Amino acid sequence: MLDLSQLAKLTEELERAVLVKDFDEIQRLCLEHNDFIFSLKPEKKNSVINQKLKTFIEIHHLAIQLVQDTHRIMQNQLFQSIKARKSVSKYKGVKHAK
Repeated sequence: MLDLSQLAKLTEELERAVLVKDFDEIQRLCLEHNDFIFSLKPEKKNSVINQKLKTFIEIHHLAIQLVQDTHRIMQNQLFQSIKARKSVSKYKGVKHAK
């Protein structure tokens, strides 16, 4: 049986973390509640539970998207930084500078 209080608490905490873009908190919540998240299943005859699940899924999707977008931006910045360092090191004057 689905624990509605745990689902409501997790939904609220995850939504708060998404709103303030707290990536560490998003990752912590998802790791701590991983088993619970993967155990969620819709109920055939209970529309209230299904609506709460739908809300949680939407917020969870937003959290995942936020983390993935941030990861992509950080990878791009790292690539640009490495690319700039490689192009600067091609100049002989840089290698022999004191």
